Amino acid sequence: MRKIQFTLFDSNNFYLQGLRLLLEDYLHALNECHHTYPQLASEEPGQVEIVLRTLENRWGCACCYQSQYQTPPHRRLNIVILDDSTQHYIQTYPLLLSIYRRDSTNVICNKLHEALTHFCQQPWLDLHVGNMWKCQQCRIAALSNCEKKVLRLMSTGMSACTIANMLHRSQKTISTHKRSAMRKLNLRKNAELSRVLLNQMGLN
Repeated sequence: MRKIQFTLFDSNNFYLQGLRLLLEDYLHALNECHHTYPQLASEEPGQVEIVLRTLENRWGCACCYQSQYQTPPHRRLNIVILDDSTQHYIQTYPLLLSIYRRDSTNVICNKLHEALTHFCQQPWLDLHVGNMWKCQQCRIAALSNCEKKVLRLMSTGMSACTIANMLHRSQKTISTHKRSAMRKLNLRKNAELSRVLLNQMGLN
C-alpha cells in the first residue's frame, strides 16, 4: 500500500485547518478500507505526495516546488484550490485538478478519491497536467533574453518605436517580442502588462 503525504498552501488559515482535518479523516478511512479489503490497495509500493495550493504566486507552482519529503515529481499529485476570484482558470486549464472553497466535504473527498485513483493509474499524465499552470516567477524565467530586454526598456517608459531604434530592430519585431512575452506571462491586456512592468517582477 502506498504511503500518502499531504502538503497544503493557502493563506486562509481557517480553511487550511478545516481542510487538514478533512484530509486526515479521508486518509484514515482509506487506510481502514485497505486493511479490510487488501485487494483494493495499490500493488505498486511507494510514496505519494498530494499537494494542494491556491493560485497565489507566493506559493509557487508544481514546476518550482521543492518537496520537504523529497518526493520525485512523478509521485506528486497536484490539486489547486479555487475560489470566486480564480475559478476562471479552469476555463483556461480545463484538465487542471481542482477543488472549490465552497465544495462540501463529500464533494472534496469524492474529487480527491477520483484524482488519486486516476493518478495511481497514470502518474505521468498527471505530472503533465500539474505543470500546465505556472506561477509568475516560472513564467518570467521562461522569457527569452530579447523579451526580457524589451520589457525592461518598456518599464522605463520607452515606446516601441524608441526601443526599435535603440536595438536596431524593426518596430514589428519589438511588437512581436512584446506579444510573445505577454502570452508567456498569461497577460491579455496592456493594463495587466503595465502592472508587471511597474513592479519589475523579476525582469532584471
